[in-house]
Amino acid sequence: MALPSIASIFAAEKSYSIPPVCKLLASPVLNPLYDAKADAQIDAWCAEFLKLQPGSEKAMFVQESRLGLLAAYVYPSIPYEKMIPVAKFFAWFFLADDILDSPEISSSDMRYVATAYKMVFKGRFDEATLPVKNPDLLRQMKMLAEVLEELSLHIVDESGRFVDAMTKVLDMFEIESSWHRKQIIPNLDTYLWLREITSGVAPCFALIDGLLQLRLEERGVLDHPLIRKVEEIGTHHIALHNDLISLRKEWARGNYLNAVPILASNCKCGLNEAIGKVASMVEDLEKDFSQTKHEIISNGLAMKQGVMDYVNGIEVWMAGNVEWGWTSARYHGIGWIPPAEKSGTFQLSSIK
Repeated sequence: MALPSIASIFAAEKSYSIPPVCKLLASPVLNPLYDAKADAQIDAWCAEFLKLQPGSEKAMFVQESRLGLLAAYVYPSIPYEKMIPVAKFFAWFFLADDILDSPEISSSDMRYVATAYKMVFKGRFDEATLPVKNPDLLRQMKMLAEVLEELSLHIVDESGRFVDAMTKVLDMFEIESSWHRKQIIPNLDTYLWLREITSGVAPCFALIDGLLQLRLEERGVLDHPLIRKVEEIGTHHIALHNDLISLRKEWARGNYLNAVPILASNCKCGLNEAIGKVASMVEDLEKDFSQTKHEIISNGLAMKQGVMDYVNGIEVWMAGNVEWGWTSARYHGIGWIPPAEKSGTFQLSSIK
């Protein structure tokens, strides 16, 4: 099915409904230290990053998106001094993703920006800035470097797991951009291979280890098949639910690299049928996670130091991502009021 065919099917149905999921996971708990002061601090950081005019529509949208709130949902037990740099990192990730995903940025500029960011993550800030002439990018690189320096004070990452994972994300952003420009429609397995990296979940799972100082790599835990399995389940759950919740925003921007249109293309089905298939995949992943967690407990792996902290941390991430996705205006527009049941019917129209 060609891209125009997907567009015509989606236009014919016009609206779609997302059913409730996340029934088998632990209920999300908000970090009690994330207060109005923290929210304001992240809003101010975002405004400086984008040089937003106070009271502008873009400033209101970013403020209501509550990008830092995700940190409070997915790391509910970390202290304030750790939570703020993590929240800033999340804010950077979302804002940089928007910049790199913009149809207005050329492929050469996209590679240029991604390369500059990769060098900052590798601690080569001075070298990274030498060829950069754009003052906005220079400011944003400096702000990212400051966040990473602050974050380094609070995480243990001697192996470089976090930086390596984030470098792969930026590499895959370039591939994703190339697919989009060439209007390549992959099959679902190929798309998920890409999405499990571009979702940014791997560096976030590395932060569970680093923030809680579990030292799982030193203990040889990360190579265990069951740990790899829960990581894969968690990654796909987070990526697919994000695809459900972000569909309207992405489609309005002409971005079809989302599990829903990919499934519609692969299965030659309509919008709501594709939504139902993706929602079923999310529910199946929750069942798989529950079963795998039980295996980890029953075979004794859970007795190893840090294992259950990590497994439970992945579950918290899965549930927290769902909660935040329905809370944030990022995917729904200014004035969004979250529904109580985390389900709803939407029109395929642009949002502000």
